[in-house]
Amino acid sequence: MQRTLFLRPDDASDYVAIRREMLLDAPWAFLASPGQDRGSDVEKVRASLERSDAAIAAVREDNRLVAVAGVAREEALKRRHIAMIWGVYVRPAFRGRGLARAVVEATFGFAGSCDGVASVHLAVSEHAPVARRLYESMGFVQWGYEPDAVRIDGRSFGEHHMAKSVSPA
Repeated sequence: MQRTLFLRPDDASDYVAIRREMLLDAPWAFLASPGQDRGSDVEKVRASLERSDAAIAAVREDNRLVAVAGVAREEALKRRHIAMIWGVYVRPAFRGRGLARAVVEATFGFAGSCDGVASVHLAVSEHAPVARRLYESMGFVQWGYEPDAVRIDGRSFGEHHMAKSVSPA
């Protein structure tokens, strides 16, 4: 199993490369679109990676990112007790190796290390039942369903909203 790491600001261009791939490979799984995405801008990614309350976990193989997942603590004062996992992606040739679980576990651990974070939330497309089963196996529980969360070329995709409590230390 490859080692999970957290990206540093100087990894921003590597992240942008896999981000562009994920948006094209699974457009229904992400709210962003190519050309309208913070994650496709090296400087914006670099700035995000400098934050102390956000991180991107990754697995690198042959000096190339093959799996990623982001996490960020909510910025609104009344929601600082929540962190959001976002942008979970494994390159197709690397799926089935437990890499998604590894990067999600890493992001969950990061969120749990943030003082005051009580729960971690994520959303998963109805078009991704394998991902949903993974999150359920990790203890995430659905708290809501958004039936028309994403539209692509007139086709709607719903999202399951899930959460998991952070155990007190």
